[in-house]
Formats: sequence, C-alpha cells, structure tokens
Amino acid sequence: MLVRYALALALLFGSAVGWSHPADASANPEAKRKAQALASQALERLVRGEDLNDKKAKMATYEEGLDLATRALALDEENADAHFAVFGNKGRILLLEGVGANPVSLLTVNRDLERALELNPNHADALTAKGGLYRQLPWVLGGSLTVAETCLTKAIQLDPEAVSARIELAETYREMGHPERSLPLLHDAATIAEQQGKKRQLGEARTLIRELNTP
Repeated sequence: MLVRYALALALLFGSAVGWSHPADASANPEAKRKAQALASQALERLVRGEDLNDKKAKMATYEEGLDLATRALALDEENADAHFAVFGNKGRILLLEGVGANPVSLLTVNRDLERALELNPNHADALTAKGGLYRQLPWVLGGSLTVAETCLTKAIQLDPEAVSARIELAETYREMGHPERSLPLLHDAATIAEQQGKKRQLGEARTLIRELNTP
C-alpha cells in the first residue's frame, strides 16, 4: 500500500517538475512504424502480466514489456503508447518488488504517464491510470475523488468498452458515498469483460457487485 501511495505522490509532484525531452525528437516514418509495433507488444505484455497468477511469470512478463517499451522510445520519443507502457510495466515491477519508495524511480515512472498524456490528452488508458492513482491516494496526501471522477469519466467517453475505467469509477462513486451510481457501471463492466474474455476484471466487477448488494 505504501508503494501505491508513493507512486501516486510521484504522479502529483512529478507532473509539476515536467518532462525533459529533446527539442528535435521527431522520428522518421519508418522509425515511428517500428516504434508503434514495439509499443503495441509492450502493452500486450502489460495485459498478459495482469492476468498471470505466478509472481515470477508476472515479473518476467513485465520486464519484457518494459524492454519493448524502452526500445520503442529509443526509436520515437513521441510515442504515447510507449510512454504509457513504460509507466504500466515498470510500475507493476515496483509493486511486485514491494521496495521502499525510491524518489528517482517513482518520478521517472510517473513522468512517463504525464508524458503520455502530454502527447495524447485523449489516451484512455493513461487517463484511467491517472484517475485510479488520484482515487487511491488519501486526500491528506493530495488525492482527489473529483479529479479521479473527471479522468475516469473522460476515459469511458473515449473508450465506450473500457472495463477498468468503469470499475475504478464505480469504486470512486462508492467512496464518494454514492453506491447507487456504482452498480450500473459494474454491471456494464461485467458484461463487457465477459464478452471480451477478461476474466480478472469480470471477477473484480462481480465481487464489487456482491459487496454493494450486501446489506
């Protein structure tokens, strides 16, 4: 939990620091194509790792995803998917390691999330991640359910079949004291997850539905 809070804190303070990137960072079309292919593979590893149960297998998958994303950025620093893949895979690695909050590592990870949104403000996955971090961080440390709601609502508008964003937004409404707004989101999330074969998210949605329906 402390590592999750540290990741969220790094997001808040890292965004104020800003992302330093080359003034002339434009890649040629062929490099951009190769970078996007690598970024797509890195995102696939992120999704695959989430669905694995074995810790070693998860770690190996995330490390492979991080390597692919890093290679993508070497070809095209302006690839938003690659920056998000670095954030996602490296963030999962830090959580699995359970290490103490290393300010340098945490700021680097969250700068990639901010850079992804700088390059593409409509990056649905990055908005979902940012919303989730603002929800998880206590308000005394800078968290904001209102900011979380804004990010997650926009993510769903951009991706009507978003599952994780719906689950996060349902959690946000529950914490806001409006569980009645959570259930429709969770039922939709469960339906979409079942259609897409997303077993982990389907389980999460059904668990939350049961919790909300329990007096």
